[in-house]
Amino acid sequence: MRRKLYDPLSNRLLYLDREANEQFWDEKWETSAKVTFASPPRHGLTIRITRRYLPPGSRVLEGGCGLGDVVNALDKAGYVAAGIDYAPKVVQAINAHWPHLNVTEGDVRHLPCEDGYYDGYWSFGVIEHFPDGYDAIAREMQRALRPGGYLFLSFPSFNPFRQLRAAAGKYPHLSVNPEVMSEFYQYALTPSDVQANFECFGFELVEQRGMCSLGALAEDWPLVAAAQRVLDRFPSRVATGVSMAMDMLMGRYAGHSCLLVLRRTS
Repeated sequence: MRRKLYDPLSNRLLYLDREANEQFWDEKWETSAKVTFASPPRHGLTIRITRRYLPPGSRVLEGGCGLGDVVNALDKAGYVAAGIDYAPKVVQAINAHWPHLNVTEGDVRHLPCEDGYYDGYWSFGVIEHFPDGYDAIAREMQRALRPGGYLFLSFPSFNPFRQLRAAAGKYPHLSVNPEVMSEFYQYALTPSDVQANFECFGFELVEQRGMCSLGALAEDWPLVAAAQRVLDRFPSRVATGVSMAMDMLMGRYAGHSCLLVLRRTS
């Protein structure tokens, strides 16, 4: 079970589990590949947000694309979609199942593209997995996007709900023990800090939303976790509707993840 520690100096949470390296992601995605390939998600919200800012035909990259299902959805929606991931077995599986997709093995800190090549860049839960920070990723995002291009950036949020719990001493504090970082999995980052950092790299905020509020509350409140287990017994459309309603009401306050839409200005 993942443990959470509070880092007061950097105003963030640390999740401890296993190092999120190539082997970890190969194992993780291998367990869900069969279901995903057999019935790929439509990613309706992702497509709607993309269409709000970019017309079909635009070049869109997903950095850290996992099983490629978002790339597949963007491709079906008429975008010139591409994906990159550093887990070799995952990329091989995508290329075998969806050979028409442009998915390659590589490092999001060193993208194989010309400056300003892409109109859009999706990043789902990537920047938080680097213990030394995400500056190198942000620089490549800025380089790969054309001026006026859009970055759709999602990451676990150190939201106001979690900040209140941290202030109340509900999370153990990060120690100086170096062995702790050997179990590092990810950070939960403060949205305002991430926004400020990306502004330094030449981006401006266009939109912000919080997502997966129910899951975030269930992490820390057993009663909400029990309610979520009951909800999981209902048809998926019911759970999706409840989740969307929760996000509309509490997303900015308690969303497990934060989505920032940023435009490259320079």
